[in-house]
Amino acid sequence: MRILPLLLLPVVLIFPAAGTADSILALPESFGPDPALIMAEAPRVWTPDTMYEHVNGEAELLKRYGARHLTYAAYEGGGAFFSVDILDMGAPINAFGLYSLYAGCDGDEYSASGGTVLSGEYTSYALLGRYFMRIDSENTEGIKKRNPLVTAFLSEFSTVLPLPGTLPGVAERLKEQARKPCEVGYHPEHVDYDLEAGPGYTWTGPDGGTYFLSFLSSVLEARSHADDLRNRGAKGVLVLENAVAWPKVAGQESENYLKGMLKLVVER
Repeated sequence: MRILPLLLLPVVLIFPAAGTADSILALPESFGPDPALIMAEAPRVWTPDTMYEHVNGEAELLKRYGARHLTYAAYEGGGAFFSVDILDMGAPINAFGLYSLYAGCDGDEYSASGGTVLSGEYTSYALLGRYFMRIDSENTEGIKKRNPLVTAFLSEFSTVLPLPGTLPGVAERLKEQARKPCEVGYHPEHVDYDLEAGPGYTWTGPDGGTYFLSFLSSVLEARSHADDLRNRGAKGVLVLENAVAWPKVAGQESENYLKGMLKLVVER
């Protein structure tokens, strides 16, 4: 019997200068088919107080969404260059919110290693548990060449992650019922910026309308929140238990749709 050799892919541990144990990630030193891409430099890690050094102008937004650490790694091989920003967002819903904000719907979305990837012309975005990733590739001859590299990286990365967690059931059900899954978003602060009412979800329904949903800590708070929304001009506000929902543009059709959605997300 011929025994095939076992190829072990080495990993490198990142030990940030400051931070807690949960900021330590294991990243592959190389990945992808021959020629493999090899880590070009030691990974770098920033905390919320220092990440402006790497993403000047975005740091405050990332912190508002709950970013705990930002890790940067770069790989080279066969003339290609691959870099990734990995944000530990603390919770899957925060990572999902940031992914929906950055990725949008302009691209080819697919699943890989338990995560979701949105491929763009130059930049890809990935969501894996509580991690949000922004991936840039150069000299990889278009999306068809980039996608296998992104998939290969996620495949190795996912094997060394701590348990990444899953999205709340509400987010999953909204994605099922929205016009497109990519048209569901989550905002940790203001779900409706005009009314400053959040945190919560936003999505586009099958009718093309925009809808908002917030969960409060109690039924009484939900009713008070709904009254406050109405006083500030929101129309068609509905309350079910501790959930408050409203359409951007009120109407009989949107009211019936929203009633059904509230029952779906609250009672299941």
